[in-house]
Amino acid sequence: MPQDRNIDGKPVAVVVGAPSKWQSDGRNTLLAHGKRLDDSVLPVGIRWGVGGAVAQKFAREGFFTVLTTRTAANAAGLAAAIREQGGACSIVELDLSSQDSVAAAFATIRRDAGDPDVLIYNAGYLVGRD
Repeated sequence: MPQDRNIDGKPVAVVVGAPSKWQSDGRNTLLAHGKRLDDSVLPVGIRWGVGGAVAQKFAREGFFTVLTTRTAANAAGLAAAIREQGGACSIVELDLSSQDSVAAAFATIRRDAGDPDVLIYNAGYLVGRD
């Protein structure tokens, strides 16, 4: 069963932009490569880019890992991979262009996971993104 709350009181790592290259509808790879790519053959450790690799590493090290992304579906596969590897995590939607979204996201993080011990800022911007 997915763990959405830090019931074990583990240290908390928040990864802003966790599924760094992935979007559930494939828009990033379509924009970057001009076509959809099937990355299902890539090892789980690298499938979600730097943010995903960092998130998995912190989860393996015993942290409750919070994956932030604009749309929860973008991080669902990464969360499943972390849980399959024995890690604990949650997904919190976060739009960095909105102060209200940032405030709400961190209120949710503090309520469900606790105060962050580590914050990894991995958000970026892709030219041409709609």
